[in-house]
Amino acid sequence: MIMIDHEGCIKCVGCSSVCPKNAIEYIGERMATYPELCIDCGLCIKACPANVIELFPKIKDISQLPPEARKKYNV
Repeated sequence: MIMIDHEGCIKCVGCSSVCPKNAIEYIGERMATYPELCIDCGLCIKACPANVIELFPKIKDISQLPPEARKKYNV
């Protein structure tokens, strides 16, 4: 699962342009993620010039995120 720090996101859409599974897209005023599509490849992280994307491998549901990540991303 990928999580995006939306406060620091510059909305360049670089992450969504490299995602092979279309697990990220720009909707409205922010980047939306689709954890069920994410294959944990990390290409989005490499493409992000703002370094605001974090990968949590093998996690497909927000309830499975570690407590510190849930607090950081306010979920």
